[in-house]
Amino acid sequence: MGIKCITTNFTIILCFILLPLLGFSQKQQDSLFSIWKNTQLADTTRANAYNEFIYKNYFENKTDSAYAMALRLMDFTEAHQLKKQKADVLILLGGIEHIFGDTSKAAMHFGASLELYKELNNIRGQAKANNGLGVSYKKVFNLDEAKTYYEKSLELSKAISDTILISQSLINIGNIYNWRYKSDKALEYFTESLRLSKAAVNKREEAVALINISSAYIQKKDFKRSESYTNEAIKIGDSLNDFHVLVNAYRELAFKYLKQKDYDNLIPAAEKVLDYGKKTSNNQMIGSAYYYLLEGNKGKRNFDLTVKYLELVKEFKINIDDLQAIRTLAKIKIDNHRTKDSLIHINHTLKAGLTHQNEKANLFFAWGGSLALLSGIAFLVYINIKRKQHKAEKERQEEINEKEKILKDLELSTIDAMIEGQEKERQRLASDLHDSVGASVAAAKLQFEYFVTHQNENTDSEELTKKISTLLEDAYAETRSMSHLKNSGVMAKNGLLPAVERLAENASGINGLEFEVHSFGLDQRLENTMEISIFRMIQELVTNVLKHAKATQGTIHITNHFDNLNIMVEDNGVGFNPNQLSKTAKGIGISCIDKRVEHLEGKLTIESEINKGTTVIIDIPL
Repeated sequence: MGIKCITTNFTIILCFILLPLLGFSQKQQDSLFSIWKNTQLADTTRANAYNEFIYKNYFENKTDSAYAMALRLMDFTEAHQLKKQKADVLILLGGIEHIFGDTSKAAMHFGASLELYKELNNIRGQAKANNGLGVSYKKVFNLDEAKTYYEKSLELSKAISDTILISQSLINIGNIYNWRYKSDKALEYFTESLRLSKAAVNKREEAVALINISSAYIQKKDFKRSESYTNEAIKIGDSLNDFHVLVNAYRELAFKYLKQKDYDNLIPAAEKVLDYGKKTSNNQMIGSAYYYLLEGNKGKRNFDLTVKYLELVKEFKINIDDLQAIRTLAKIKIDNHRTKDSLIHINHTLKAGLTHQNEKANLFFAWGGSLALLSGIAFLVYINIKRKQHKAEKERQEEINEKEKILKDLELSTIDAMIEGQEKERQRLASDLHDSVGASVAAAKLQFEYFVTHQNENTDSEELTKKISTLLEDAYAETRSMSHLKNSGVMAKNGLLPAVERLAENASGINGLEFEVHSFGLDQRLENTMEISIFRMIQELVTNVLKHAKATQGTIHITNHFDNLNIMVEDNGVGFNPNQLSKTAKGIGISCIDKRVEHLEGKLTIESEINKGTTVIIDIPL
């Protein structure tokens, strides 16, 4: 009984996915679909119409069906040798794979489309493909590579004066700068995109630009301006009845209220995000909505609702994984039916041959047989999925055992590394004491000895006493500063963020320097050894600013975004030429930081210009 039920459910899912392909969509009379069905028209015309039909009716809201239809169109373009249309379908498939979360497959599709567009010398297509590749790299946090593709897309878009493509490329490049907390630079790109979208009278692109401008102003803590831009975007979304614009606009609004700790307004904004997220089937937005509702109710001390949304946030990733499994199953079923003699072809052939009632009966039986076949395939696929799940669980357990073994092996090396690190820290402390405090104390000692030796004949004893006092005060101040910087926060007790904030507080005021800390997403503690390692890196960078930058302003950004931790320390100091920097150079600690980042499988980026300050960016996967 249970097996029958499962089989029936899979059959129903498969039928819903394949119905648009079989010609039974409620939008069958749509003019684009009618063009696709008209075999008297040119193949290119039919393919273009079907591609547009998929984008218009299925791409964002019924992605599973869009995938099946795109594969059908891919077969058609290959059979009729339509290179340009095939490249267009590859762009479509790349976008679908982004929605499914398969970034590597998406990049493969965009790369293949780029090659075809190059063969055809199709500049517009190349711009779109480069843009898609940029999105793929940004999704895996390779921001430098993403920016390269976005800039290439911008160059190509300008070559053909395509205003909308230019506007989209500007938004993408601006987002790279915004991600790196360079909001002023990001605003330059966003503002230009807004100007172009208004000139092209494209309201949707205008709304996208407004939302991104709002995001940049949130980063600048200019919340009043941010809200005005968001409200403009919401008006456009309402006028277009565009749920995708609205869900993004309300998410930006919710984020602003969270930063302001305005929990009364955060909750209704988050409820809007949840509503429009469900309408657009956007799981990322639904997850964001649950998080904002959790924070809002926690801030208002609504205990029951806080517990409710905490559970939803925890369960949401599991639900996403389940949905991904269903989509994967659907893709497998669809791929099993990608043949020239597809059900669409069978359906059309049988319909064309209906001349009397007996043939109608045969059609009915043919359909019954097809559904039985689909049920059988669905059952076999289900058994196969269960087998793969069992295999995956076994492999996961083996992986856990292997990791435990590696961790045990690493314990001794970790202890050695800690001892070595402590020794280096002692050496660095000794060097600092010798170079700064030692010099002041030595000078005071010499002055005092001179004073004692010549006290009877010295008429300037008062002035000499002041000098000795000043030297001792300087030595005391230097000792106190070093003590504070070396002991900023108790990691085991307070965690990373309080320790960094204490570090910034202690560093501020030294040599006229002011340090700020900006954080997002650090609501939960990280693993203890990772927190210590990250803190030591930030501590080293702050020390570098104090000793070498001659800066008046420094900022520490720490952002926990999904499975990635981004750390950025920037200053407005004298800067240097990064090309002349040796990572093995002693005295600025880059070698030590680089080793720590490498150990955490992260990436270290140093950006600096003479007299324009320095920015050090560290990306660490969690």
